Amino acid sequence: MPPATTPRGGAGRVPPSGDARSPAKRPRDSDDSGSDGDGDSDSDSDGGLVSDLKEIVCLLRLIKGGANRDGQRMCEQIIASVAAEIQTMLEETQLKFEMERQNLLKVLSNTSKEQCENSLNEEYSKLQETYDMFCREKDAHMQTFRDLFSEVEVEKKKLLEQYEHHNLFSEVEVEKKKLLEQYEHHNGDHHVIRT
Repeated sequence: MPPATTPRGGAGRVPPSGDARSPAKRPRDSDDSGSDGDGDSDSDSDGGLVSDLKEIVCLLRLIKGGANRDGQRMCEQIIASVAAEIQTMLEETQLKFEMERQNLLKVLSNTSKEQCENSLNEEYSKLQETYDMFCREKDAHMQTFRDLFSEVEVEKKKLLEQYEHHNLFSEVEVEKKKLLEQYEHHNGDHHVIRT
């Protein structure tokens, strides 16, 4: 490969950024003040080019290392930021879930209380209806019992009257029988006396 055609003083090259020395500070550039007849040989030019290439490679490595470190630092910052956002989202979601759970518990508690009260009211209404029906039926049964008792009393009175009438009739029959016996006995004695 032929040597580069850049000036020996390196004026055509842009010095790379970093800590590398500029071409004006290189020792080999001190010979640029001399005439062309007393200038450097081709080997000196090749040595300067190799040195420049080495410096460029070193600078590229430094830039690459810095870029890698910057990229790693940026990645770490991005990861930390994303992790913080995820943690915040998780905390917000957990807080929202807890609030919804509390609200649901309140709703369920109120619903259970209302259902319990409704059930108690329904059972009380059924019990009241049953009690009212029992009272009505009790009154009806009591009236039936009173009517039956009255009928029994009437029948009892009739039976007593019949019994008393029968006893009276029996007594009359007994008295009648006694009178007949006395009459017959008296007539028999009178007939004996006449004979």
